[in-house]
Amino acid sequence: MVMWQASGTDSNPAQLPSTLHPAALPGLVVEAARKQGYEVCVIGIINAYDPMLEIHHKAHLQRLGKTLRIIKKNNCTEVVIVGGVTRPNLLSFVPDFETMKFYARVALEARKNGIGDDTVLRILVSVFEEHGITIRAANDIIEDIMAPTGVLTKSKPTKNNDIDINRGQIVTDTIGELDIGQCCVVCRGQVLAVEGPEGTDEMLKRVAHLSTSMRGSVRKREGVLVKLPKPNQDRRIDMPTIGLTTIENASLAGLSGIAFAGEATQLIDADACVKRADELGMFLIGLKP
Repeated sequence: MVMWQASGTDSNPAQLPSTLHPAALPGLVVEAARKQGYEVCVIGIINAYDPMLEIHHKAHLQRLGKTLRIIKKNNCTEVVIVGGVTRPNLLSFVPDFETMKFYARVALEARKNGIGDDTVLRILVSVFEEHGITIRAANDIIEDIMAPTGVLTKSKPTKNNDIDINRGQIVTDTIGELDIGQCCVVCRGQVLAVEGPEGTDEMLKRVAHLSTSMRGSVRKREGVLVKLPKPNQDRRIDMPTIGLTTIENASLAGLSGIAFAGEATQLIDADACVKRADELGMFLIGLKP
């Protein structure tokens, strides 16, 4: 089995409690796969992989052909894609032939329907599958990583929080349908931010820089982060994920809590997440489908 690793989901060690490894999700996938008897080959994307994780091979994002050769040379038939990368400047490098074909397919799709992360990832999956490689979801390998439905914390959503959650679900479903992002922040019924290519953590940092007249604070929490999978998303890749970093950044933004899709969100180190949310006086709630 190959794990193609970019940056881990919880990738900001400066704000993480010391108990959580910054390569949390990739590390969990490797550990779980080995326990199941897999021989694991980890390919790190240059300028994106976490240096704290053991890497067997390195490859540039623009060298898809090399990545495929590494996979085949190591006799791997299954791949788990873990983590995220910053979109590269296509003018800053010369891609190999396999990557050029990939970009041509992306460009064709963009002319027809526009382009977003989910579309790019679906095309990437099809490239792997055309080479006889099966794409596996991280939650296929790691047991009990999917968040349950219901309130997980001591704190529960208030009526005002419920209003924000309901509005956040509508907004998140809409931006998901448009392949823009997976989450948004709503406070007092007002949408403060929607996720774009920058990712959840950077979006939360934007909220934290807003005036407290528009959002809550650590002393008086208001507002909710709502995170849901995109309606037509291939859930083998880019599954919504929440970890300690998400909770810390939501706290710094003054939010009351986080609402996510129960049974369709990866919750990294659930016990630690619940404990930290309780310490901060925040709620975590898994929404029913």
